[in-house]
Amino acid sequence: MRVDDYPVHGPETAEFDARVEANQRRLAAKIQPSYDFIVCGSGSSGSVVARRLAETGSASVLLLEAGGTDDVPSVREAEQWAANLGTERDWGFQAVPNRLLNGRRLPLSMGKVLGGGSSINVMAWSRGHKNDWDYFADEAGDRGWSYESVLGIYRRIEDWQGTPDPLRRGTGGLVYVEPARDPNPIAPAMLEAARSLGIPTFDDQNGEMMEGEGGAAIANLRIRDGRRLSVFRSYVYPYMDRHNLTVLTSALVTRVVFDDKQAVGVEFLREGRSHRIAARREIVLSLGAINTPKVLMQSGIGDQSELTRAGIDVVRIFPASDGISRITSSLAAFGNIKLPSYPGTTQGKRLSFGRAIYRSTRRICSRFSWKLRSPLQRPPIFRRRRCHGRYCQASFARAAEDACASQGQIHAIRSR
Repeated sequence: MRVDDYPVHGPETAEFDARVEANQRRLAAKIQPSYDFIVCGSGSSGSVVARRLAETGSASVLLLEAGGTDDVPSVREAEQWAANLGTERDWGFQAVPNRLLNGRRLPLSMGKVLGGGSSINVMAWSRGHKNDWDYFADEAGDRGWSYESVLGIYRRIEDWQGTPDPLRRGTGGLVYVEPARDPNPIAPAMLEAARSLGIPTFDDQNGEMMEGEGGAAIANLRIRDGRRLSVFRSYVYPYMDRHNLTVLTSALVTRVVFDDKQAVGVEFLREGRSHRIAARREIVLSLGAINTPKVLMQSGIGDQSELTRAGIDVVRIFPASDGISRITSSLAAFGNIKLPSYPGTTQGKRLSFGRAIYRSTRRICSRFSWKLRSPLQRPPIFRRRRCHGRYCQASFARAAEDACASQGQIHAIRSR
């Protein structure tokens, strides 16, 4: 079956909802001792993987999520997104105290709910600049990560509602994307201000703008008729009436089970009990940038000295320099921003990032991207100690929609 043949946005009707509820209640009541595939984490990556595996119809798939249902107003209604932060739907991680920020610990919000981060984020659809993807390809030594390669994937998965651009945007896919509707007057005013400074403006932030030296555009959003479109709702939910896809909530994965060096299953906590389920073919860990390496370490995979200190039997050694346990260097979050002295601002004035984002969801929704200085070649996010980037993107973190084109954390452990 081709992507174009799939039901695009899911049959969310009362009848279908009732069928899903009955089917999943029946499947949850009869948990099997083994499944072909076990997918741990229902975030952006896990949802895509679970959907693609279930599509075959012949493979049994168990999708485990530590959080609860996404069928609550704060998740489904786009304007209520900020109400999820700091609740049971947010893991509520914090960075270590930063001496450069007066010892403050910045929040690292991650979704603990069906859909993961795509159920609590700002719903911006930001595909990345050409330089970003070509940088990934150079570092990986794999042209499959290049801009030209992932552009074809984006075209295939998108259902773009803005100005047609067949070279860069797709239609008819699972991922509904639209320009912000009825933007606040501040948004076009910001674009006009950028234009007056010689910064070009574009109809689409993810089109030609992502191939040049930068510009400004109205943001792309994953919202339809005021409702959030999480990756879980786009990919997994339309398949939850199938017999071969079991979705368990409140299932906290604690470790991967090994037989010698062979991964054979997972253990998870649910309703106060520990469960062990076997995987006949493969286990996929898509638990996010913090919980994925955590579960790997709890399973005996990681830096030997740290595992030994924690009393964990070593299954496979990955030195800290390889990135399994030293994860904080790859994380970034912004608590608040200190504005410099520009016309109309006050020197040293602080703007809460959360309030700024909240205002953007009230239809300000504009985006800017521009080079920092011409000799520089790469985005600053990819250098730890000193900036060597060329593009500065004023946008918000997002979870991508397709595993092949995402930056989500996916680790596949082959079982057989």
